[in-house]
Amino acid sequence: MRPTRAIIHLENLKHNIRSVQAWTAEHSPGPSTVRPKLCIAVKADAYGHGIVETARAAVECGTEYLAVATVDEAVQVREAGIALPLLLYSLPGTSEIPTVIAMRITPLVTDRAYVDALARESRAQGLRTSCHIKVDTGMGRIGCRPEDTITLVEAVRSHPELRLEGISTHYPMADHADERYTRDQTRRFASLIEDLRSRGVNPGLVHASNSGGVLRFPEGYFDMVRPGIMVYGYYPGPELDRPIDLKPVMEFRSKLVFVKKVATGTAISYGHTWKSDRDTWIGTVPCGYADGYPRLLSNRAQVWIDGRRCPVVGAVCMDQFMIDLGPDPPPERYTDVILFGPQHDKGGETPPDAAELAALCETIPYEITCSLSKRVPRIFTGELE
Repeated sequence: MRPTRAIIHLENLKHNIRSVQAWTAEHSPGPSTVRPKLCIAVKADAYGHGIVETARAAVECGTEYLAVATVDEAVQVREAGIALPLLLYSLPGTSEIPTVIAMRITPLVTDRAYVDALARESRAQGLRTSCHIKVDTGMGRIGCRPEDTITLVEAVRSHPELRLEGISTHYPMADHADERYTRDQTRRFASLIEDLRSRGVNPGLVHASNSGGVLRFPEGYFDMVRPGIMVYGYYPGPELDRPIDLKPVMEFRSKLVFVKKVATGTAISYGHTWKSDRDTWIGTVPCGYADGYPRLLSNRAQVWIDGRRCPVVGAVCMDQFMIDLGPDPPPERYTDVILFGPQHDKGGETPPDAAELAALCETIPYEITCSLSKRVPRIFTGELE
């Protein structure tokens, strides 16, 4: 097997899911014995963690719904034999609508044309399709305007081939320190739902909360919450408190495949952006930006090896990068190198996590885990019970 691989700790994934379940049950504004349903986002190959294995772990934990962004992702889940309700967050192409219907995928509908297209295909296949209405209350992405929601409800109800199963919106500011916008957005969405009920509309499952909403806005739990990054072990924003013990699920590992001693003044990698200020040992790690280790980490990041951290030196290449092992005798060839991952009890310094690398790249941990390429094998630990 290639030395560079991603270890996916399924035991940490299940810990995080159960922690979210316990948190929402404890903080739900409804009856103390009732928690909102859980919809786990497994889009983007489960944020890089492996969609099928992640979905199976979520099912084992009692998750009620799964969510994907593309029809191809939904097909992967269905072909793995997973029958859980499956929300399609994004809009499909017209040629994909037959698959949406046949695979029992639940679309988020946004406009009359989409509703009519789903109804036509459902009629052609002799099936009834459940759908959720998506309302844009501040994200500025897909979704109908709040004032158009009743019209869209009537459009869905006009087709016997369709069933209104839920109404949703999305929080764009739940991971920011200032809570005012999200609280106001929640009030506006709740008012919309109450208005629909006053008109005799059963909205079905009402849902709005992403990871930030789960952590901070229990009034926005409604009937279901949709955690994303938090089930993979990271908080959605650096400004947030960390009240739940989340454990990173992905561990990005490689090995030390080559070591050589260099003299003071030796330049390393493309552009000679780093030069040694002493005699030192330089190690080569067979991982690069083609694997998803960002070039922005050149001369910035550290890796964990043999109980200590060592700096990345020189430009990260497409397939390899170099580290400064220091002047003392180096670790043995083929020693494991942790690029990022969960904390451990092996002693010494702790490895970086994806949030640390994200900060160095001025991005978010979502992008770090999603960026691991297909040539990095995923190794799953922690057998499903």
